This record gives sequence, structure tokens and C-alpha cells, in this order.
Amino acid sequence: MRRRLALVAALAAVVLAGLVVATRVPDPWGDVGGDVLYAVATYLLVALVLVRTRPVAVGALALAWCGAVEALQATGLAAAVNDEVPPAAWLLGSTFAVRDLACYAVGVALAVGGDVLVRSLVARRTGRRTTAGVTPSARTSG
Repeated sequence: MRRRLALVAALAAVVLAGLVVATRVPDPWGDVGGDVLYAVATYLLVALVLVRTRPVAVGALALAWCGAVEALQATGLAAAVNDEVPPAAWLLGSTFAVRDLACYAVGVALAVGGDVLVRSLVARRTGRRTTAGVTPSARTSG
């Protein structure tokens, strides 16, 4: 339960930071920062849904999602959805850019690294051993 609450709090902070960066920081830094934070938010959302999944697997899923959204932009379908539902642009973006893929990779890598670090610190504080950045309580029992 604590992990879920921490993930929700982190997700809220990242979404707020993303909105600020995307609306207040001039391009290209605002665009790059927004893309990195989008990937971090995607990681946190996947981690929230799959709370017992290892960070690398969560990162792979988050990166796949980001790549799929970028591919959707290349088809023009994202633009069509955005025309009908303008707020969808915050989730789907607007135009394909290879640079966005690199930003997503950086964001997911930062999120995975941060998650592993936090899990290790929590495990150390509670006296638990970790395996590949996963505390025993975070693994499924079997």
C-alpha cells in the first residue's frame, strides 16, 4: 500500500512538472523536457498498475507504450483523434519525431534507475535484501 501511495504521489508531481515544463519552458527544452517527463509518468503509471513487477520489465512496457504512441503519430491517426478531442493531444502528441524516441528512452532509464535506487534504500532501511532492485515483498510469492 505504501508503494502505491508513493507511486501516486510521484505520478502527480511528474504530471504537474510536465504541465509546467510543456507550457512555460521555451522550445526546444520545453519539448524535450515534456517528452522525458511523459516517459517518466508512463513508467509510474505502469508501475502503479503492475506494482509487483520488476523495474526493468516496467521500463520495457513503458518504453513500448511511448514508442507505440509515437508510431501512432506517424500514421496521422493521433492528429485525427486530437482534432476531434483536443485534450487527447496531451496523451497522444501531435507529430512524429525521432528525437522523441530518444527522450522517451532517457525518461524511462531515469525512472528505472530512480525506482531501483528507492527500492534499495527502502530495503536497506528496513533491513531486507534486494534482488535486482526488487525487495522480497515486491516479488510475487510462488
